Amino acid sequence: MASVLVVEDNPEHQAVIAEVVRRLGHRPMLADDGREGLAAAVAEPPDLVVADVDMPHLDGIRMCRALREHPATATVPVVLITAYLPPGDTTLASAEADAVVPKPFSVKELSETLRTCLESPPPRHDPAFTEALLRSLDAGVVACDLDGRLVVINQAVRDFFGDESLGVPARDWAERFGLRRHDGSPLPPDEVALYRALGGEEIRHDGVLAHDRQGRRRWFAINARPVRDAGGNILGAVAAVHDVTAEHHQHQYERCKTEVLKALVHAPDADRAGTEVLRAISAELGWPYLRLWLVDPVTQRLRPAATHVAEGAPVVQLPPVLDRGEGLAGTCWDNGEPIWVPDLRAPDVPVMIEAEHYRAAVAVPVRSADDVIGVLSVLTVEHQEPDPALTVLLSGIAGHIGGYLERRRAEELAHQLAASIGEYIALVGHELRTPLTSIGTYTDLIAEEADDTTVGEVRELLGVIERNNARLRSLVERLLDLSALEAGHAQLTVGDVDLAAVVTEALPGTAIRTDLPDRLIVPGDRARLRQVAENLIGNAVKYSPDGATVHVTLTADEDAAVLTVSDSGIGIPAAERDRLFARLYRATNARHSGIPGAGLGLALSRTIVELHRGAITLSGNDGGGTVATVRLPRRTGTSGPARPAGPDETLGGNHQ
Repeated sequence: MASVLVVEDNPEHQAVIAEVVRRLGHRPMLADDGREGLAAAVAEPPDLVVADVDMPHLDGIRMCRALREHPATATVPVVLITAYLPPGDTTLASAEADAVVPKPFSVKELSETLRTCLESPPPRHDPAFTEALLRSLDAGVVACDLDGRLVVINQAVRDFFGDESLGVPARDWAERFGLRRHDGSPLPPDEVALYRALGGEEIRHDGVLAHDRQGRRRWFAINARPVRDAGGNILGAVAAVHDVTAEHHQHQYERCKTEVLKALVHAPDADRAGTEVLRAISAELGWPYLRLWLVDPVTQRLRPAATHVAEGAPVVQLPPVLDRGEGLAGTCWDNGEPIWVPDLRAPDVPVMIEAEHYRAAVAVPVRSADDVIGVLSVLTVEHQEPDPALTVLLSGIAGHIGGYLERRRAEELAHQLAASIGEYIALVGHELRTPLTSIGTYTDLIAEEADDTTVGEVRELLGVIERNNARLRSLVERLLDLSALEAGHAQLTVGDVDLAAVVTEALPGTAIRTDLPDRLIVPGDRARLRQVAENLIGNAVKYSPDGATVHVTLTADEDAAVLTVSDSGIGIPAAERDRLFARLYRATNARHSGIPGAGLGLALSRTIVELHRGAITLSGNDGGGTVATVRLPRRTGTSGPARPAGPDETLGGNHQ
């Protein structure tokens, strides 16, 4: 005979339940409310408790929870009787009752329920053990009843979505928590794995993208299946939620690396390569704003070489140039290490970034050998904690960019060297043989004259010899001067130079339109800079038709002075502009124009400018002719020997 505690505040219902217990051959114990019933059960633990849900002082659900928490009654079966709550209600499930009998009930129905609980009570585990078991699982576990109401949700899921997630029906999770497919498209409510399992589906590896409470993206693989009774009827559904973010990132990083390499291999030029690399990173990693900064060899400051802004992403007004230690990119350039700013809104942000629409930032140095030649910077709209694997990826991409620049420079130099060796020999031979031919032949003519020939009679012939001798001597002196500068045997005498005065002194007497400041100071060698000005202005005048205007301008910003000489002369074929800086090279249209020249002025000018850590370029004039542009640093301490800069040494381009 078992003891059955009947807890019921309705006397009639209490009497009928007690009578059913007696007819089953067991002894009823009576209590009129939950508080009295709890005290009786703890004092003398029964074999079964039958309790009404709606009672004064302590309702049946809270009494049942209290029984589960007390060690003396934790394993006692409990049957709840209710007229208000349906059997699948989450409140009833949380009470951990062994059976629920809805009102109204029949004597037969009640008898079968009590007999089952007394004769074969369901195995019961300590609730603390069950909770600890669910908490110990790495995977999230979620279960719902037939109506889609959650009845089980373990700590792994609560930690991600919050404790309030227990009250969200399965079908509403997509909208409430912004669930998406792995490709980023919205997840329709009817496609939530747990909800689909309620319909009888068994789901394997369903991909879901969600954001945690810090706004970080996480990728999940979900397995879900229906929960059925012995007869195959669906009682609810259960889902296991596996965090596969690490695996997703691994595949994502591999794809990103592959696309970056493709961009570098297939880009037609360096400018396009920079834009395509940033676009590939944005497409694969979902980052909306990327910028590649490169060190300007003239000003020794960072300048943007390429920018990518994803469609719809806000544009950031960043400075056009950065000094060492200035801003995120400047700080990264200065210390040569990756920098992570997980939250730009945090009070202890190490660098100032004016990007109110973005949440996090990353910067990695771009290296060439041991030198930092640029910085790759990223802005994201999500919180971004430092990730070692991502740091390795970005550092590798930055390394590929640095290697690309070095290879392009090496290829350009190799191409120039291969093309110029034979060309140089031919040009030297031409420039030497031409005056030597004149000297030799005119000497022969004089030698063949009669012995009584006077000097006056051969003065014209002697003039030819003298003129070609002077040409040959000038050629040799300029070649030696150029070689001395390139080899470092001829040093610059650096001081403060008024470049405006130097340009003014270099102007010939012919009509030239000028736009010069009263004074513009740069560090440099005054005599050498005058050589550059005279060469450029002299070329512009020499190759322009009579009466044409040559325009000389001198401007400056905070970093550099810019000298521009433009003419409307015969121009330079586009394919030959870079080759004009080689020794003794003259453009094909100049060689056949009858205009004298040795092809050393531009080579000497480029060497002088680069020794000042400046840059010189040639371009076509819109109205015909040529534009020569020289950029020289204004800051003291930037002049000195510098390596030549190849014409294809920068990555550039902006894409918005």
